[in-house]
Amino acid sequence: MAIDPEDLKENYIVSSLVRGLKILSTFTVKNPSLKVSEIAEMTGLDQATVFRFVYTLEYLGYLVREDETKRYHQSVRMLSLSLPARSGVAVREAALPSMADLSKKINESVKLAVLDGLECVMVAVVEILDKLNYPTPIGYRSPAYCTAQGKVLLAYQPVDDWDRLIARIEFLPRTENTIVDPGIFREELLQVRRQGYSIQDAELTMGLSSVAAPVFDHVGHVAGAINISGMSIQILNEEKIDIYIDELLKTARTVSTRLGYLPAMSE
Repeated sequence: MAIDPEDLKENYIVSSLVRGLKILSTFTVKNPSLKVSEIAEMTGLDQATVFRFVYTLEYLGYLVREDETKRYHQSVRMLSLSLPARSGVAVREAALPSMADLSKKINESVKLAVLDGLECVMVAVVEILDKLNYPTPIGYRSPAYCTAQGKVLLAYQPVDDWDRLIARIEFLPRTENTIVDPGIFREELLQVRRQGYSIQDAELTMGLSSVAAPVFDHVGHVAGAINISGMSIQILNEEKIDIYIDELLKTARTVSTRLGYLPAMSE
């Protein structure tokens, strides 16, 4: 008997996670605190099930129970779940107009990523339609150690944190060009800080390269990294690379200024 593909998809859904998120979604601006009975009514779940979920969420620190009223509300810890997305949205809105201008000027793909742990998360993409051999979707994640954007985002973390961050990286050889030696990678971060941009020469995927520059926020922290990416033969072309880097740095400065960054913050 043939199996419906839709049934296969449903087999991958974790029902308990669905219920847990459904419960968290009941807490809104209009309903900041709720009793177990109210959550049960709003979700259609029985009170015993709701109690187990809210008890677990309280144990994990995402909900707080008011002893007197027996009502629950979201804790401050919930904010930590949305920080990467919130920061990504802010820098994305500031960067997209300039990214579009840059892409049009150089006829190459321009992308924006933020750091989440040891990974780059793509939050904005301006791609050239006739150069979509390797399209990059929003939300795409890649290891920071072997991407131009990732090296920029790591390089502009506090230097005192470098050793801790590098120690957590699993340096897998994605290609023959991938840096897999922690000491050499640390030198690479120093070089990025000195020159203000990074170059990735087919370290993640053979034949694809990129250059990236940092974007800073109003308090001088690195908020994201903009890159120019494409086929290595194009991006690292001797006649183009200096132009690309110059235009990229101008764009990154424009976006940083839009976010409230002042150059004096880095002095």
